[in-house]
Amino acid sequence: MSKIGERLPSVATPKTKTEVTGPGTKGVSTQQWVDLLGGLIPAQGVTKTTPASTFAAQALGATTASHPAFGKEVLPSALGPLTDERMARCVTDAYREIFRGDRLPTGPERSKWMDFARKMRADNPKVTADEIRYAIQDQLRLERDGLHVHSKANTDRFIAEAVCWVTRCYEGEERGATDAEMKHWRAFAEDLMKKNPEMTPEALKYAIVDAVRAKVMGTDAITPENIDKYIQDAVKWVTRCYEDGKEREATPAEMKEWRAFAQQQMKENKDISPEDLRLAIVDTMREKMTGTGAATPMNIDKFIDDAVKWVSLCYEGKERRPTAAELGHWRDHARKLMKENPDMKPEELRLALNEAVRVKVTGMDNTGSANIDRFIHDAVKWVTLCYDGHERPATPEELRKWRAFANEKKKENKDISPEELRLAIQDAIRSEKMGTDGPPGENIERFIREAYAWLVQTHYGYVSDRPNGPTQRELTEWAKFARDKLKETPEMTSEDMRHYILDSLRTALANQ
Repeated sequence: MSKIGERLPSVATPKTKTEVTGPGTKGVSTQQWVDLLGGLIPAQGVTKTTPASTFAAQALGATTASHPAFGKEVLPSALGPLTDERMARCVTDAYREIFRGDRLPTGPERSKWMDFARKMRADNPKVTADEIRYAIQDQLRLERDGLHVHSKANTDRFIAEAVCWVTRCYEGEERGATDAEMKHWRAFAEDLMKKNPEMTPEALKYAIVDAVRAKVMGTDAITPENIDKYIQDAVKWVTRCYEDGKEREATPAEMKEWRAFAQQQMKENKDISPEDLRLAIVDTMREKMTGTGAATPMNIDKFIDDAVKWVSLCYEGKERRPTAAELGHWRDHARKLMKENPDMKPEELRLALNEAVRVKVTGMDNTGSANIDRFIHDAVKWVTLCYDGHERPATPEELRKWRAFANEKKKENKDISPEELRLAIQDAIRSEKMGTDGPPGENIERFIREAYAWLVQTHYGYVSDRPNGPTQRELTEWAKFARDKLKETPEMTSEDMRHYILDSLRTALANQ
């Protein structure tokens, strides 16, 4: 029998696996992650052999498993109050995570954290095993790092670590705090604690880091020396970013110009903070160097050129310059914008041109028939890539069907924007593909089977001789659980129900 506090061999607990190797197994593919998660991000590099419909093919049979997929049946009752035995495992798992398996809790420690877990359960009977484990982990991390209690030793450690980190980041070489710095920052910490008696050790640590950083960066006070530092730092940064990566110092003429600018800023805003002044210098210098300091004809042409190059690179796959016709069109657009908005800043004009060019190229400027066809083709390509494993354009029959859908949407909402119409078409095509376009009550059993198949796959990897569906009892109880929820929330959609079943089943499995 093991002694209290003795390190024990690892106990196998259910864990979600993304890759399992060995005979008869394969890792979870990109496409299989898409399934049941809604395919929010288009899959990349998906092959024809691993379409998202894999789970549907495995799970949609009418039969049920003869024995549980996870060793014992996973039932909705597992969503109820956690047992002490399960919470004890949460404590053990939290120690393993925080201490990397180097030690397990002693007897008194285990008692302390079991009391902590029981209080969480009493406050919220539906608290999950994961929530308890993460809460214990957070507290253990604070204790491990000395962030659970105030002490002089901890304050000195916060100061030493802050000086090391800030000097490494901002001076290029790490060093320890000097005696004078230790004295200065101890007084700073003491003053902070007097002003904020409820400040946590972690909050104190980061307040010291921020103050040390501000001191090193010159943002602790506005002085002539700090203003010169802001100017030099701004010139270095802007020239490195916007002059072919070649950093340089400010010239005497620039120093004179930006000192005067800083004085003007302080005159206009007597309460300006050092950080605000520093950023004002950086932003204004950047605007001047990038042509956003004034909306001159030359700068407007630059905005147009940059916008067309960026949009063509992103949406046409190849960067190009604007044609003469495009240049004329967007110049007129810029003049119109400035006429309508006399107070428009050059930066706002630049961003407005960027957006207008993007909208034009992506067909988001109108809901005409040509753009509707584009929305349909794009949606079909995306959905087939995600759920069939290979991209294809819309068939003539699909084009007819979804054109009618789009026209109906426009009739229902005369003010629908192109972007809203595009997303409505995409969502409808995806819902049809996933079988979530009908009433939620019609597909409950299918959603349960698909959820089991997905969880088995992520839990074990695919093993051909392992059941990947529910037993009859599991199917019956989860179906009742889902229908009870539907009675409580009749406005649920099929997509809502699908995710509710998956999330509930995943939580029940983790709670066991």
